[in-house]
Amino acid sequence: MNEDGQEFCSYEDETGKMGFKDVNGKIIIPAIWDWVGDYHEGLAAVSDEKDQFGFIDTTGNNVIPCKWDSCGYFSEGLAFVEKEGEFGYVNRQGDIVIPLIWSGAYPFYNGRAIVFDNSQRYIDKLGNVIWTRKRTAPKMIKISATCEMDINDMLFINSIEELGEVDTFEEFFKYTDDALNGH
Repeated sequence: MNEDGQEFCSYEDETGKMGFKDVNGKIIIPAIWDWVGDYHEGLAAVSDEKDQFGFIDTTGNNVIPCKWDSCGYFSEGLAFVEKEGEFGYVNRQGDIVIPLIWSGAYPFYNGRAIVFDNSQRYIDKLGNVIWTRKRTAPKMIKISATCEMDINDMLFINSIEELGEVDTFEEFFKYTDDALNGH
């Protein structure tokens, strides 16, 4: 069962195409996609034969056409999308709500997302920069009971597992905020 309560998972047929089945093996969405991601907020990222990405709903309707070079999952009503190396965010209707001006992006959490240009920045859901990370003298901060990091090395974290006992991005943001605020 995924986070949205649907009891189905992705599958690949003999041709290499992907779709979704329920837990009993019944095909829910036929295998017509080159790749499918997990459902988040009722939408799953998919890619077509042209290696372009879009989103389908839980009935298989292609609600956001496959026109992006890559994309993330929906979080707080927005998903990052990328075209020709530029990242921005779309809403559930596929409208661009934060322009494609960033060189990298992460999903939203607690009303903010990490984006990159020549610096790491936090933006709000309107695209306003609310914090810019400045390189400082080395400063070790405790991320969890098993992990300390130099604040300067926190630019790219590929997986929450890299942070030891931090289980969620909520915990990561809490530890980071506390460290940045001197707590």
